[in-house]
Amino acid sequence: MLLAATLLLCVNLATAQDKNIDGAKAVTSYMKEKLSLNDSQYTKVYNVNLTFLQKVDENAKKNKGADKIKKLRALEDDRDTKLKSVLSEDQYKNYVGNKAANRKKIAEYYR
Repeated sequence: MLLAATLLLCVNLATAQDKNIDGAKAVTSYMKEKLSLNDSQYTKVYNVNLTFLQKVDENAKKNKGADKIKKLRALEDDRDTKLKSVLSEDQYKNYVGNKAANRKKIAEYYR
């Protein structure tokens, strides 16, 4: 019985991790197309996006209501700061202009 519960927990964790990886790949590929990322930028942006999605997932499990939203905004600000250090000025402006589309792409993986 304990083994079954442990296996179920491992499967759920693996599924959440896979969802974060798939989401990070999809969003980063979308950003590569829209922002013309080079290979080096792609890798860095992927890592930023993966970390962001993992923290968003953790936030969703730990926080509720206003605390959840406040933490999500802080996570988005942190992600933006990290992306700003990777992207050129023009790429970052384009990224900011397409934030709504980026959010929609991320939301596809969390429905």
